[in-house]
Amino acid sequence: MSFIKKSIALVGTIILTLPNIAFASPTVSVPDFKDKSGNLPWWSDKMSKQFADILSNELSNAGVSVVERQKLDDVLSEQELAELGIVSKTASNNSTAKRGQMKGAQFIVLGSISAYDEDAGKVASSSSGGFMGISESSTTLESKVYIALDLRIVNSTTGQIVAAKTVEGTAKNSIESKSSDADMSGIGNLISSGSDSRGAKLMGGVFGSMKQKSSTVVEQKVPRKKAIRAAMITASDYVSCVLVKRDECLAEFEAQDKRRRSNTMDLLNFD
Repeated sequence: MSFIKKSIALVGTIILTLPNIAFASPTVSVPDFKDKSGNLPWWSDKMSKQFADILSNELSNAGVSVVERQKLDDVLSEQELAELGIVSKTASNNSTAKRGQMKGAQFIVLGSISAYDEDAGKVASSSSGGFMGISESSTTLESKVYIALDLRIVNSTTGQIVAAKTVEGTAKNSIESKSSDADMSGIGNLISSGSDSRGAKLMGGVFGSMKQKSSTVVEQKVPRKKAIRAAMITASDYVSCVLVKRDECLAEFEAQDKRRRSNTMDLLNFD
């Protein structure tokens, strides 16, 4: 009986540990981003590293285990301090960095900006009106920002692409200008000519001297890095879905990708 109880307890322990094994988050690394569009005047090596850092942070927030590669020199320096004895290795500080214990990445997440267009579409509108010497006009210019981010998840051992995703999105920039022009000389003349009284003449003179012009310009522009971060949040959710969650989220991303492909195809007429 004791043997049976022990066997049941052992099986229970194995069953309880299976979910943790099955759903353990694999490790990934994120190399520097690439500019595949070829027409980004603001692109630089510094920018490519920043975008890799942004995606690494968003992946961590999405529950993916990221191996630090961007700051590898800092990690190695910490290990060297421990090897030289500058950092204590006592039992009370047994978490000191040690060589040969850096965790390898099972997958590499390759990211690139394939398109970024700040003039993807423009729409201009204007309106004007006036009454009793007061006129107002407004002009609005709206433009679309288009971004496309390509993502590939590569098995670091085999080099096989296990998943790929294109994230497309648009944002809106707008410039609105308003102007007003108040000229009361017409009303002043009307008052003055309607009566010969001294008060009417005085009032007409007051209104006739009232003239004012004003204008305002309001620009609302989507910050470039914020737009790209928004695309990376979707990208990180996709990586988490493929490598960590592995559930119904895959169907949602597949449906999203079908809509994206369909919308792209609708732009052209095929004979």
